[in-house]
Amino acid sequence: MPRVTVLLATHNGARWIDEQLDTILAQTGVEVRVIALDDASTDTTVALLEARAASDPRLTILTDPTPAGGAAANFYRLLRRVDFTDAGLVAFADQDDVWLPGKLARHAELLAAGADGVSSDVTAFSEGGPRELVRKSYPQREFDYLLESPGPGCTFLMSNRLVTLAQQQLADPESDASRADFHDWLLYVLCRARGWNWVIDDAPSVDYRQHGSNAMGANLGAASAKRRLGLIGNRWHRGEATLLARAGLAVASDSTRPGLERMLDLFERTGPSGRVALLGVAGQLRRRSRDRAIIGTLVALGIW
Repeated sequence: MPRVTVLLATHNGARWIDEQLDTILAQTGVEVRVIALDDASTDTTVALLEARAASDPRLTILTDPTPAGGAAANFYRLLRRVDFTDAGLVAFADQDDVWLPGKLARHAELLAAGADGVSSDVTAFSEGGPRELVRKSYPQREFDYLLESPGPGCTFLMSNRLVTLAQQQLADPESDASRADFHDWLLYVLCRARGWNWVIDDAPSVDYRQHGSNAMGANLGAASAKRRLGLIGNRWHRGEATLLARAGLAVASDSTRPGLERMLDLFERTGPSGRVALLGVAGQLRRRSRDRAIIGTLVALGIW
């Protein structure tokens, strides 16, 4: 069976951690182990992890006395510290979701068919609220990876060589990769920039829990849209895309390098001519047709 190492980042997740671990450790068709790293929890998360680890050798707990300061930073610590030599395939896990049966086995098959990364659609839910499909599996575009992730990181399953590549790029805390704000988006960039395949599965693999403490939710509703427009308006999104283009160039293949160099030049240019040139490739920057229209409009207006 495929071996899968699940990297679990936790912070004050005592309310959900047992259910999440149950659905990870119950995965069939794979040999699974979990490596957890807690980020300065003040509730009983660590005690719950220690109790589980005492009765299940598949769970290993790493410690770090210094607060990471966020989910992405904690995942970066995991990626830097874990020895992936015998780790097999690697997955990310949040502390508060519910993995569907067969998630890892299905995605391992998709990797074996010729990919280095797999993600999927999810079903968002909240306690007592409706369930809603969050689709991420729109057809990939040439440069969509520079402007969006392929789905929540909790759906990711990755090849050993992709995770090792990320570990190498994260070894320098001042590298462009280390300064990326979102670990899931970064891994997608490294994979696609390297010229490797990424599959976005249209079968939801995770029940994606929504609550007030989400580091990054499902991007549903008016409040989420307003937040995203704010990130575009203050140029964070363009700045992050520029940073990730540089991170991608650090690992680019001969086939992807010319396109990445062109995109970096367009992201860094200002003024009307640069805007017109960027507008010409706006159709390759997002997967969903509606999002491509929106980004084209924002570029034309000089907002993005």
